Amino acid sequence: MTRTIADQGMSEIIERKPLQPTTPWQMPWRADELEPVPECPVCAGTARELLHEDLVDNVFFVAAGRWQLYRCMQCRNAYLDPRPDASSIGKAYETYYTHDVGERTDSDAADTSRGGKDRLSNGYFNQRYGTRYQPASALGVPLARLLPRRRQKLDAAFRYLPRPKTGQTLLDIGCGNGEFLSKARDAGWDVTGIDPDPKAALAATQRGLDVHCGSIESMADRSNSFDVVTLSHVLEHVHEPVDFMLAVGRLLKPGGLVYIDTPNIDSRGAKRWGKNWRGLEAPRHLVLFNLDGLKMLLRHTGFTQPSIKRRTVVRKFLYLSSLRMQSGESPYGRKPAKLPLWMKLRLKYSRVPVEHDEFLTLLASRK
Repeated sequence: MTRTIADQGMSEIIERKPLQPTTPWQMPWRADELEPVPECPVCAGTARELLHEDLVDNVFFVAAGRWQLYRCMQCRNAYLDPRPDASSIGKAYETYYTHDVGERTDSDAADTSRGGKDRLSNGYFNQRYGTRYQPASALGVPLARLLPRRRQKLDAAFRYLPRPKTGQTLLDIGCGNGEFLSKARDAGWDVTGIDPDPKAALAATQRGLDVHCGSIESMADRSNSFDVVTLSHVLEHVHEPVDFMLAVGRLLKPGGLVYIDTPNIDSRGAKRWGKNWRGLEAPRHLVLFNLDGLKMLLRHTGFTQPSIKRRTVVRKFLYLSSLRMQSGESPYGRKPAKLPLWMKLRLKYSRVPVEHDEFLTLLASRK
């Protein structure tokens, strides 16, 4: 794995100081640190169409260069060509958000757990995921059933996982500062994390977590070791997704689960906002998947038909961030503070097919 990634990748970043927009893309990425991508990294197809050109880092304002995103005509996934090579990609993460122990990276939990003090949320977490948070109210369970949007947020915080049996193991790849690993440990999982960013790994170890700085290759001696591997906004950062998912399969025990959350290039927001869609994030996002293309990748790397989880509540964040970017502002700025009323109503009441959700969120088993 050749990127620095948080345990949650986009809608999960909140309560941070606004970035000051700059124009690092006025300078090119060094030519000797680029690599061509003549075929699709997912299916090796060579037929393609240009989807976006002159993409820039208008999210974190750190990466030099302008980028071209192509759509594979075979699997319909999208990829950058050329792209930063593995030795230079770290330059695109110099102002990333996973370094501090106290920094929140999970917005889905931020407005629900509130540090574990929300009785209703804790009641649901305790019953559904096996935590022992206090204070807690048993009313949280029926309330979550009555309010599906609230339940979405609660379930996303624990990545829709089953309650663990004694001794079951979980590996979070790209664990960032360990925000999710802490929750998984609270639920009873025996947790391990890896992250290629030494600052993020240090922040996670300061939580008392078993976290290692490195890539997936550093776990090669742990074959058949884990009951669950989680990949939250990781797969889009990987140079070679096929090799990566094969390695994930080797780490899992037979029948073990993989959790994936990744931006959807076929989302309604991607179509609406174009080059300013928050999910593009060039050049950190090297490959962007559609639902069928992601299913194909899983099938070809030894996983079962996935169970799809809907995360419609993230659309508001993605749209507001994209609106700010369209205005030339940081997606984490303060203006505009709200979506226009017509857009809020459309988001709330329009029906979006699963293949056009903003994120692709799923669980699949190793065969």
